[in-house]
Amino acid sequence: MNKTDKPLILFFFIAFSLAWALMALPVAQNYGMISGHLPFEILLIFGSWMPNIAAFIVLGWIIKRKGGIRALLKGWLKWKMHLFWYLLAFSPVLFGVITIIVYQWIYGYTPYTDLFADPAEFIPLLVLITITGAMGEELGWRGFALPRLQLKMNALSASVLLGIIWALWHLPLWFAGMGFETIPYWAYLLIGVSFSVMVTAACNSSGGSLLIATLFHLFLNVAVNMLENEAFPILAAVFVIAAISVTAIFGPSKLSRVSTLPIDEEIKAWT
Repeated sequence: MNKTDKPLILFFFIAFSLAWALMALPVAQNYGMISGHLPFEILLIFGSWMPNIAAFIVLGWIIKRKGGIRALLKGWLKWKMHLFWYLLAFSPVLFGVITIIVYQWIYGYTPYTDLFADPAEFIPLLVLITITGAMGEELGWRGFALPRLQLKMNALSASVLLGIIWALWHLPLWFAGMGFETIPYWAYLLIGVSFSVMVTAACNSSGGSLLIATLFHLFLNVAVNMLENEAFPILAAVFVIAAISVTAIFGPSKLSRVSTLPIDEEIKAWT
C-alpha cells in the first residue's frame, strides 16, 4: 500500500469499536458475567449499523467533506445497470438451493430450515435482515471503504482484504451464545471473501451502486437463513467457485469490463 489512508483506518477502528462494544453485552451474559434479559434483536440492529455510522462520523466530523454523507446515501439511488447484476445479486439464494441439493446427495437428508414455510415468520425475518446487515453495513463497507482500498491495490486484493475484515468484524457473534458458534468460522470466512469479490464486481460495473451491494447482502442473509449450520462448508465451496469464476471472467485488476473504475481519486469516493 502507498501512503497510509488515515480516514480509512479510522473508519475501521470506529466500526469495530462501536459494534464490539455493543456485542460485549451478550458475550458477557453468555459467559455468566452479567445476568438479566438482553434485547438481542435491538442490539443486533444497532450493532449492524455501525459500519454506516462509522462512515458518517469520518465523512461528517473527521474529514468534514461537504455533502459527503449525502453523496454516500445517493449510492442507494443508483439503479440503472445491466439486468445481469440484479440477477447476480440474487445468486446467493441460488447458491443456497445448490447447497441443499448437494448436501442431500452426500448425506441423505436436507439441511433446510423451512424459512419460507410460514409467511408470518418469514416476512418479519426478511424485514429484520434488510434493515440490519443489508442496509446497515453497505454504506460503510462498499460505499466508503471499497473505493479507498481500490486506490491502494487491485480490485481482487481489495475484495479479499475487505472480506477478511468483514468476517473479523462479525467474530463476537461466535461468543454470544446466539447459535453462530456451531457455524464453522473458516467456512464463514470463505463465504465473506467470496461474497466480497462478487459485490466488488457489481459495484465497479454499476458506477458504484450501493443498491446492488445492499441487495447482494440481503440475499446472502436469506441464503444463510435457509440452511442449517452444518451445511455452511458446502455453501462456502459454492461461493468460492462463483468468486473464482467472476475473477476469471472479469480479471483481477478491476473485476469489471469498464475501462476506468468509477472512483474519484481526489476525494477517494465513487463518482
